[in-house]
Amino acid sequence: MIRTVKQLLYITRTSTQLAEQMAEIVSDETWKQQFILYLEDITRQYKLWQYIHYLLAGAYEESDSEKIVTASVSELLYALCSNELKKGMLCRKASEMLSGAAQKAADHSLQQAIQYSQLFFTMIKNQLIHQIGR
Repeated sequence: MIRTVKQLLYITRTSTQLAEQMAEIVSDETWKQQFILYLEDITRQYKLWQYIHYLLAGAYEESDSEKIVTASVSELLYALCSNELKKGMLCRKASEMLSGAAQKAADHSLQQAIQYSQLFFTMIKNQLIHQIGR
């Protein structure tokens, strides 16, 4: 279980860095707002998984965050979409091992991961359509 939580923390940290890059480079206001909302949600999720880690291990997870190399909008969107799919699978796995409020929180994180993976996939499609139309 602790391994799953550590993986969730890692993916969440990575996604935060990717989304921060996207929020800086995207010019479309609608997209920018989506990334701001995403960052708010993912910050809450990170705190949740840190707390669950604390409950399981008696300490908060401390790890150095890797610096993400600057990438194109398409690459960032692909990485975010992929991370949300991975996070969803890990949330489902965690939910099966948890109970009570922690299980409900994992289920909620799973629902958000599905919603955000769909959003990022739609953004990828829009980006590709825009590139093809040039």
